[in-house]
Amino acid sequence: MRRVVWLVALLALPALPAAGAEPIGLITELHLGNGRVEVKPAAGGDWQTVKPLFAISAGDQVRATGAGRAVLVFVSSQRNTVVTHENSPYVVLPPPQPGLGERVKSALAFLQSTPREPRRKALTARSSAELVPVVIVAPRESDVAADGISLEWIGPASARYAARIVSADGRVLWEKTNVAAGPLAVAPADVRLAPGRYRWELESPEYGIQRAAFDVATAEAATGVRLAVDAVERSRYPTGTAALLKAAGLMRGRFFADARRELLRGIAANPEEPTLHLLLGDLYERIGLDNLAAGEYDQAEALSVRP
Repeated sequence: MRRVVWLVALLALPALPAAGAEPIGLITELHLGNGRVEVKPAAGGDWQTVKPLFAISAGDQVRATGAGRAVLVFVSSQRNTVVTHENSPYVVLPPPQPGLGERVKSALAFLQSTPREPRRKALTARSSAELVPVVIVAPRESDVAADGISLEWIGPASARYAARIVSADGRVLWEKTNVAAGPLAVAPADVRLAPGRYRWELESPEYGIQRAAFDVATAEAATGVRLAVDAVERSRYPTGTAALLKAAGLMRGRFFADARRELLRGIAANPEEPTLHLLLGDLYERIGLDNLAAGEYDQAEALSVRP
C-alpha cells in the first residue's frame, strides 16, 4: 500500500503546484546527502519536503539545509539555478529573458505532463532470485535508428546466446551465435533495415527463446531526436539535468532504448540523484519491465527521503 500511495503522489510528473499558480519550471536535480530541500508555495502554506520533478511557480521559496542542493530549470529560459544553504531561501522569479530552444522546451513539456487518470498498476519489487533469468531490455517496444541498433539483455554471464533479428513475415535477417550477455551492436554493414516493425530473438539452450518487438524509425525521426539531444548538450546544464532532459526528449519520440542509455550514464555520474531513477522507472514501465520499474521507483523513493 505504501508503494501505491507514493507512486500516485509522486509519479504524476511533476507534483502539482498550488491551486492558481502557473508552473514556470521544475526541480530537476535533488541532492540530499545529510541535508534537506523544502519549498514554501507562494500561494500559502507551510514548508514542504520536495520530491523529484517538483513544479515551481513564481514567488515560491526554495531552501536547502546541510548538504542539500537542488537544481531549478525554467521553461522559458536557458537559465538554471542551484539552490544550497548559502543562497537559501531562494525566491523563484520569472526569468528575465526568454531563449530556451523549442527542442529543450519539448523535453521539459514531457516532464511536466501530468496524467489526469492514474495509468500505473501496483508494482511489486521481487528479489533477484524471483526474476526471470534472461530478460530482453533493449530495444523493446522502442524506436531505433537504422544505424544505431544495440541489443541488450540481462542474463547469466556464463551462458552463451544466439541473437537474431526477424522480419515481420518471419525471415531471419541477421544472426550472431555464441555471444555473451550484451550489449551487442548490430553493424549497418551487416544488415540495413528499412523503416518498419521487427522483432529480435534471444536463444540459449538453458533458457529457451525470448522475443521483443521494435521499430526502425525513419531518417527524419532519428535526426529529430539527435537534434533534441544536441540542443540539451549545447545548453550546458549540470550533468544530472542534462541526462534527464536528453532522456525526456528521446522518450517523447519513443526512442526508449537510447533514453535508457542516457539515464544509465547519468546515474553512473550521479548515483544518488533520485530523479534519474524515477524517470528510468517510468521508462521501464512503459516498455513492460515492471520488476525493473519497481526497483527504480524504490531507489528513487529511498534517495528522496532522509531520516
